[in-house]
Amino acid sequence: MERLQVLVHLTRRNKALTVSFPIYYIYVAVAVIFGFFVFSGAFTRFVVNRFTDRGLLNHLIAENSRLSKQLTAYAAAVDSFRQFLAFTEQMDNKLRAAVNLGLVPADVRLMGIGGNQPPTPAPEVDELLRRAKFTQRSLLEIDRAVTKEQERLKCTPSIWPVQGWVTSGFGYRQDPFTGKREMHAGMDIVAPRGTPIVATADGKVVYAGWKSGFGKTVEIDHGWGIRTFYGHCNTIRVAVGKCVKRGEVIATVGATGQATGNHLHYGVTVNGNWVNPADYILSGRGR
Repeated sequence: MERLQVLVHLTRRNKALTVSFPIYYIYVAVAVIFGFFVFSGAFTRFVVNRFTDRGLLNHLIAENSRLSKQLTAYAAAVDSFRQFLAFTEQMDNKLRAAVNLGLVPADVRLMGIGGNQPPTPAPEVDELLRRAKFTQRSLLEIDRAVTKEQERLKCTPSIWPVQGWVTSGFGYRQDPFTGKREMHAGMDIVAPRGTPIVATADGKVVYAGWKSGFGKTVEIDHGWGIRTFYGHCNTIRVAVGKCVKRGEVIATVGATGQATGNHLHYGVTVNGNWVNPADYILSGRGR
């Protein structure tokens, strides 16, 4: 191994010393000294940047750049939400009109709905939150109205109670037994004996038995003040208190009571008043 020898002369003692060490010690020493100066410089810059005004300024500049990017992204998101909210408000009013709810003026929507939530530093955000909360409540109101309308439609007579031929409609006619001109509060539908009779809407059976003049009769309460009446039945398939669905068989065609032949006397009342059953038949399957 290559070594370095150094001759040291001591003048007082008139002696000479020879010091010998490996040459790579020189390299190590130089590297250590160089590393010390590099580390000292980096540490000094760190201390300066961290604990001096210049360092704080650099930190604030970097933080400001990050916040600016976030602010730009938030502004774009708020703008997108504003456009979406405007579209939702338009659809909300269309849906309100479809279910017969009053439309909401634009100025009322802008006021929105407040609450216990503290205001934010951005007034435009407060406005959007109020409008969104208002629209949410409006949509819930629409949902309740739609559900109620669906229930009402299920309970509104809309189909033929039996397949047959209409021989006498609603209105004044000559009574087949007395010959006098009298009000016929229903619709006579001729069909073979035993033909199934179905409920024309969802409802609850409130009468199932013999009724003077009409023989075996079924009466169904559909709610909303609407009832349907099925007379001259041959057999009755339901009992009082039973809840029935539209299209469910409740009786069969017959000629019980005061009848000239097999047929169904079908009637509809609204709030206790007889109305034309034809107004409550939407399908065209009757003959």
